[in-house]
Amino acid sequence: MSKGKLRNGTEICGDCGALEPGWASINRCILLCDECCSIHRSLGRHISHVKSLKKGNWSLSNLLMVRTLNNSGANSIWEHTLLDPSSKGSRRKPQPQDPLHTTKADFIRAKHQSLSFVFRPSKDDVSSDDADLSQQLHSSVRTNNLETSLRLLSQGADANFFHPEKRTTPLHVAAQAGQALQVELLLVYGANPNEEDQQGRTPAYFARCAGHMDLAERIIECLYEVTDRLSFFVYGRKPEHRTGQHLILPEKSNSIEIAEISQEAKMKLQQLPNQLFEELATDVYDEVDRRETEAAWSCGPVAIENASVPFLPVNPELSATRNQGRQKLARFSSSEFAALIIDILSDARRRQMFASASSQFAGNLKHQSELSDDDPLYDSVASDEDYVTAEQLAKCLKVVEPGKIARPQSADPPCSIQSTLDKTLEGNNLAVEQDLRQKLNSANACIEDLRMELQRMQTMVHKLETENAELRRMVPHSMSIPLPNGHESEPVLQSSHIQRPSSMYEPREGLRSSPWTNSKNQVFQSSVLTMPLPEEVMRRTDQVTKRIQELWVSMQEQGAPVLNRDTFVPCAERIRVAVAELTAIFPKNPTDEAIRTALRALITNTTRLQTDCAGLQSSMGTDRALYLQQVRSTAYDIAKATKQLVSTQIQQQLQASSPAHSPQPPLAQQQSV
Repeated sequence: MSKGKLRNGTEICGDCGALEPGWASINRCILLCDECCSIHRSLGRHISHVKSLKKGNWSLSNLLMVRTLNNSGANSIWEHTLLDPSSKGSRRKPQPQDPLHTTKADFIRAKHQSLSFVFRPSKDDVSSDDADLSQQLHSSVRTNNLETSLRLLSQGADANFFHPEKRTTPLHVAAQAGQALQVELLLVYGANPNEEDQQGRTPAYFARCAGHMDLAERIIECLYEVTDRLSFFVYGRKPEHRTGQHLILPEKSNSIEIAEISQEAKMKLQQLPNQLFEELATDVYDEVDRRETEAAWSCGPVAIENASVPFLPVNPELSATRNQGRQKLARFSSSEFAALIIDILSDARRRQMFASASSQFAGNLKHQSELSDDDPLYDSVASDEDYVTAEQLAKCLKVVEPGKIARPQSADPPCSIQSTLDKTLEGNNLAVEQDLRQKLNSANACIEDLRMELQRMQTMVHKLETENAELRRMVPHSMSIPLPNGHESEPVLQSSHIQRPSSMYEPREGLRSSPWTNSKNQVFQSSVLTMPLPEEVMRRTDQVTKRIQELWVSMQEQGAPVLNRDTFVPCAERIRVAVAELTAIFPKNPTDEAIRTALRALITNTTRLQTDCAGLQSSMGTDRALYLQQVRSTAYDIAKATKQLVSTQIQQQLQASSPAHSPQPPLAQQQSV
């Protein structure tokens, strides 16, 4: 552990500019003087986490991260509007000689608690949403630019953002890139060191695979930060994570009186669900940080009036009940608080052992808390089905007189809490095992019934398929007629000596030929070749001709102003609509090759006309004359294809009808085109 020996040439307080600051705000990454630090301590650890540079226990990478950002100008992130000359009505930054109350205090609360001077992007800025900021953070942490990452975090980026495409978090990226300072910054802002990617890999795994062994060990150390801090507060040392020791086993106390006093609290602690136990451990961790900071503060050279913090400040993100419980921790004496920490470490070890057991045993012990944040935290108990009750433990813990515990009347050895807990849990485990066996037997019986039913159905299907195959062999000459919807018609036999249906899948009509079948097929074939009426073709051809004439008139106006060029694209669009209406009345795949060619030419030339008109509208000089020639040529091709379509359609109608009923108007329309 480092004691804050990394220093720059000249260091000043980030809030007032005083020289030789003795404190640091870890999450703000700035240095603080004693007076400004007193205000930071009153705000709470959730606003500003302060630590003494001389007497605090620092990890080398954490201290290096704070000093690097402080020297890089991280304070400008929290004072952006004060440094911006364009901002109106900006406040004046206090000086070292200004009074602490209320000048410095009001400024510090506005700067760090309200974040009044942090850069706020406008609502119209697309990159201002939290998701985009988090994606930028995901890319920033792979570099050594700490200031950019801190700026993104101050604006709302999520340190645990799971990238939807890369399927990793920023901590995975920083660990793989070997950016130790970026890892420290992400951990300060709440990054989960045990977060897994899509394949179940942790940040420590990424660092180890990339060859950054020290960084992997640091991530694992941060994973046990709460229990390490509690162990160091009681025993003055931390476990050796390199050797696989992640918890220090609590030492048995020689004082029976302390054990008896904490016996009831220990039983309640064991009955807490995992979620409430984690919240309690976090609150005790904050109280440890407050007591250590208070001890370092009391040894300071400057005595500031009303600078002591006797209990944890209120955190508005927590409920009122939990805030009251956090503040009650300050009433514990040193011995009582140490006993509470020892009980928490013991129960943490017990829960860790249960969590590493088999999945069935762990599922039996798991207790999901349904309590809200407003329920009491320190007096909550679990149900009798999940944990051993106090009555069951009291049978083995009768107190005869102070300082002595009575033995059971039987000849068995003395009963302990752990043995009773193991026996009770073993009984619950056997009951659950029997219940699971019964459910498994019933599920196997149901599966066997379904398997037999499936075999019966498969036998029936095989029998039907065999019958169908035999009957189909009896029909050697069958044919099928394609229908307009893509299906095939019923088979029609050349011979008519078979009078019964072939199988349950084939109707009776499909097995014998009849005049009705032939007439039905002729109707289907004629429906495929249905062509539009001449009157409809004439009406829609008029629309195409009229639109081409409008375009021709626009092209004849060579000396028109520039603004008249805007008529070319609308004319081309109207021609496209008229051509689409004309081609829509014809079948998609006409049998006549001439009609098919004419329709293809119409569609191709219409598309090319739109492109030429767009170029003509934006052209100048000689390019305009070239585009005029291309538009004329394309319009002529459209008129030519329309004429070919009308001529072919009229010829087909004349062949299908008598000469007396041949339509004359379409011929006139052909000449007009």
